[in-house]
Amino acid sequence: MFFVIIILGDDMEDSKRRKNDIFYLLLLFFTLITMIIGITFTSFLLLAKEDDDSTKVQTGTLAINYIDGQEIDTYALLPISEPNLNTKYSTYKKSFSISSSNSTLDQNFSIYIDVTNNEFDNNALGFILYDANGNRISSGNIPSSGKVLLASNLELKTGENKSYTVLIWLQDNGKNQDYEQGKNFSGEFYITTKQIKYE
Repeated sequence: MFFVIIILGDDMEDSKRRKNDIFYLLLLFFTLITMIIGITFTSFLLLAKEDDDSTKVQTGTLAINYIDGQEIDTYALLPISEPNLNTKYSTYKKSFSISSSNSTLDQNFSIYIDVTNNEFDNNALGFILYDANGNRISSGNIPSSGKVLLASNLELKTGENKSYTVLIWLQDNGKNQDYEQGKNFSGEFYITTKQIKYE
């Protein structure tokens, strides 16, 4: 009989342990569920309360004012020698200004022409870029297609405004260029910027 009591005692302890194991397993399960619900609720709450400007990376702003429009449309270009700012005929003239108002960063910028249609011979058109003081910044030829770099790494300080004028003309090659009559050139200006890194 003594032997039977010990066995019954072991069964009672196993039963008690099983109940404890089940209890702890249920406790662990409900703790995990509560934790997942709490984390989900907190993340939704934080996202809902986040202000639009609470986490912003400030970069510089750049305003481009195309005084007579962004597009380039030329017509009636006659072959001429290299023009200047005072040339009144057969030259396409485009003026624009670039400003960094409301900016907190100094920037370097580059000016491009994206050639969308050039019916003239390759490199038959020339360009000159002038600053507001009439100083020549750059010059070159315009290919039949692609992007043309007019100037690069021009500096623009915070709050500064810079103006430029581009001249485009059909270069006189000293030969009969009647076949260029009625041809068109069109494109757009665009500006790329890069923040100046001070070390």
